Parts: sequence; structure tokens; C-alpha cells
Amino acid sequence: MLRKYGTLTAILTGIIIGIILTANLNIVSDANASTTELPEFSQVFADVAESTMPSVVTITSAKIYEVPVRSWEPFMGDDFFDFFFGPRMRPKYEKREFKQEGLGSGVIVSEDGYILTNAHVIKDADEIEVHIEDDKYEAEVVGIDEKTDVAVLKIETARKLPAAKLGDSDNIRVGEWVLAIGSPFRLKHTVTSGIISAKGRSRMGIADYEDFIQTDAAINPGNSGGALVNLNGEVIGINTAIYSELGGNIGIGFAIPINMAKKVMDQLIDYGKVVRGWLGISIQNISGELAEALDIDEKSGVLVASVLPDSPAEDADLQRGDVIIAVDDQEIESVEQLRNKIAAIKPGTKVELKIIRDGKEIKKKVKLDEMPGEENIIAEIEQEKNINLGIRIRELSSSEAKKLGYDSEGILVTEVEPGSIADRAGVQPNDIIVELNRTRIRDTEDLLSAAKKIEKENVALFVVWREGYTIYLATRA
Repeated sequence: MLRKYGTLTAILTGIIIGIILTANLNIVSDANASTTELPEFSQVFADVAESTMPSVVTITSAKIYEVPVRSWEPFMGDDFFDFFFGPRMRPKYEKREFKQEGLGSGVIVSEDGYILTNAHVIKDADEIEVHIEDDKYEAEVVGIDEKTDVAVLKIETARKLPAAKLGDSDNIRVGEWVLAIGSPFRLKHTVTSGIISAKGRSRMGIADYEDFIQTDAAINPGNSGGALVNLNGEVIGINTAIYSELGGNIGIGFAIPINMAKKVMDQLIDYGKVVRGWLGISIQNISGELAEALDIDEKSGVLVASVLPDSPAEDADLQRGDVIIAVDDQEIESVEQLRNKIAAIKPGTKVELKIIRDGKEIKKKVKLDEMPGEENIIAEIEQEKNINLGIRIRELSSSEAKKLGYDSEGILVTEVEPGSIADRAGVQPNDIIVELNRTRIRDTEDLLSAAKKIEKENVALFVVWREGYTIYLATRA
């Protein structure tokens, strides 16, 4: 009996020892596998950085200012001061040039010299240089789109440039590893790593059209315009901005999705500007309270708050109170998504809207028109008579004007170029131009026509409406 128990004990002990030995062997095996995989994973990062860095360039810019500087010369013909103090010095002002320098990055997108970057990197620059390895090139601005913060440069070179491989930002996933490559603080080809923290970030106040990729890869001043790259070596975003209270990296950076940047880039290269689709509606997101108040079951989609007269939306019989839930079968969940979607579609294209109206789902076909955006009076007038008013404007509808307290249609000034005719006259952003040289201004064509009649050295007379008052402003052209 004791022998039987002894035999059983020996068998159980052997089984237990075998299990322990097997487990230890598995642990050792797993550890060895992990140790082997780590260098391989690191090698992926190194390979991606090595293949992409030649396509990322440093961009330097300079804005030249003329600043009055005080100098001195003798008081000429002042006998009183000469008698008591001898020759004295008096102040004199002369103009000197000063340069304000800027720094950023860019991505080579074609072998013949097109470079993608941010609009804010080169905006208002008088000189732009692109640095590739030890060489530098003067760059021409092909086009700028401030609404998305995208710009395209072109350099001339006989060499074949290393163009980056562009990916598909629609297929990225939160949690993917990414590398940020750029020139922070003039440190060329700096590579940092992180993950995609979020997609579709908007309402950041960075650009008019926002759909940012958020990443915790370190982005610092000088990284703007550089590449955000996935582990396939594909550029999926253009690094643009960081969120920081102190100006340094805290792990919250934003990049423009490459699909959005590429659409803007293609239009800038082909046409020199961006043409966007337009529906002609004002819209808002649907909160729980709003859905309840309007007796709407849908909490996704966007609410049509108003339909503009003579717009594509009015032609298609869209109505106030409609809820747009899809465009061409793509679900719509926010105002930003709908704006970006429509703006990215070429004017003249027909789209199908899925709408909830009075609790029923209906479909509407709409032919998009071109967005009546800001007109650049500077460029158009310079082509005609070399008269530079120096303003950006947009047309106001009667309803918009009334909201501002103005009782007619007009032209709203959105930007004034420093030192321009308008600036010297005292025109300010948010002024409404009523007249130019005694010509009534109701739309862009009126303003262009009046501006073309201004001769150099003659007086330019503006009548503007500002905060409830009409003001006359004048200067020489």
C-alpha cells in the first residue's frame, strides 16, 4: 500500500516538474522572440526615415521692411546755437531696410521641383529660399490657399529631385505609428516618432477648413510644412501646428491630411487658385436639446438654418429645417464635415443629398456652384493699370449687410495690405466700401471698374461705412 502511494507521488512530482520546465522553456523562447523582434521594429523606423528624409526640405523666408531711423546733422544757419555752443547736431530721419526672417519645412512632391508646404510659412515673404542638402534655390510661389493653410512652391534645377511617396489619409487609423520629419530650429532632417492620436480635429482656429490629424510625435517651430509619414514610408500629412500654452511641444501636434493638401495643391498648380463647391445654405450642428425642440429624431447630420436666395440649394428646393444626413452616400455628422466635403467638390458637379424632412427621408440632387469667396483686388488691378488698392474683399448680401446695420448690398473689406493706397487712406478691415471716386459700389465688378479709372498721382477717394457712420477717406494713388 505504501509502495503504491510512493509510486503515485513520484508520478505526480514528475508531471509537476515537467510542467514547470516546459513553462520556463516557453518563457525563455518568448523572451528570445521579443528580443529578436525589437531590433527588427527599430529597423523599420530607420528605413522609413532614411528613405523619406531626402524629400523633406528646409524653407527660409524674409520680409523686408523700411523703417525710419534717426540720424544727426549740424544746425545750419542757427547763429544763436553756434555762438554759445559751437556746431550742434539736429535729428534727421532716413529709411533703412530690415529683414524679418522665417523658417519652415517643405515636402518635394515632384521630380521637377514642386514643393508642398504651409501657407503661413511663406505668407507675405519678399524672399524665399529652399535648402536641399548643401544647395539652396530661390523659390517661386505657385499658389497660396490660406483657407486650408496650404502653399505650393517651385524651384528650377537641372537635377532630378527625390519626390516623396504620398499615401492615402482616408485609410489611416488611430494608434498607428508615425514619424514627423522637418527642420525645427534650423536642425535639418530632425525625425521624431509617435502615434496618430486622433482624426478629424476641427474648430482649432488654425484655418477655415480643418480636418486635422492629431499626433504626439514632437512638432516644434520650424516643423511647419514638413512630413508626417507612416511606417510604409508614405506621407499622410503636412505638419502644421501645435497646441501649447508656452510655445513648446507637449505632445499635441496637428497635420493637414495629405488627401486634402493634395486636392488644394493640384488646383494651385493647374489654376493658381482654389475653386470650391458651394451649396448656399447656413448650417448648424444638432444638439440633443435642439433635436428635442424641433422634434427631430436624428442627432447626427446637420440642420439647415437658412437657404440663400438664387443659390444651388434654393434651386434644388432645400428648405429651412431640413436635416442633411448624407452626401453621395457618405454619412454627415458635423458642420465641419459637410463644409469640407462640399468645398472639395468641383463646381458644376451634381451631388445627391439625403435629407430628413418632416420625419421622412428624401433625396435631392443639387448642382453645385462656385463659392463666392474673397476676391483679390490687388492682383486683378495690377494686371490692368498697375494700380494696387491693397485690399481683400468679399461681397455682402442684403441679409448679411442688415445684420451689420447697413441697409444695402456692398463690399466688405477683409484685409488691408500695409503701405497700400487703401492703408494710406485709412481703410480698415470690416469697413464697407460705399463709393470709390464718387462711383457707387455694390459688387466686385463696380469696385474693379472704379479702380481701373484711378490714375497714378491722382486722388483716390473712398467713402466707407464703419460702425454706423459714413466716413470719407482720401490719398494719392
